[in-house]
Amino acid sequence: MDTILSSREAAIDLIWAYVERGDSIESLIGGYLGCSCDEYCAQIGGYTGELQNLIKVKSDEIVVSKINGQIIELQIFSLQVLINEIKSGVKQPALF
Repeated sequence: MDTILSSREAAIDLIWAYVERGDSIESLIGGYLGCSCDEYCAQIGGYTGELQNLIKVKSDEIVVSKINGQIIELQIFSLQVLINEIKSGVKQPALF
C-alpha cells in the first residue's frame, strides 16, 4: 500500500470516486462524507478537533486532520476547487 504524501491528496482521495461517477457538489455536501483510517482522517463540513476545542468547518469545505497516522495542523480545502481539479484530469492518489 502506498502512503498519502499530502493533505491535499487525502482530500482528493476522499471525494474522487464520487466525483468520477458524477455526484453533484450538493450531494457531497448533503452526505457529510468522512473517512478515518490509517492513511488519513478527512471530512466534508461539520466539526473537528478536540472536544474542548472544536472547530466548525463550512459545509463546502474538506478538512484533513491526520496523514499517515500522524495528527497534523488542520488543513482546509474548498470542495468546489477539488471537484474542478478532479474533473480537469488530476490523477487519483495511489493509496491501495
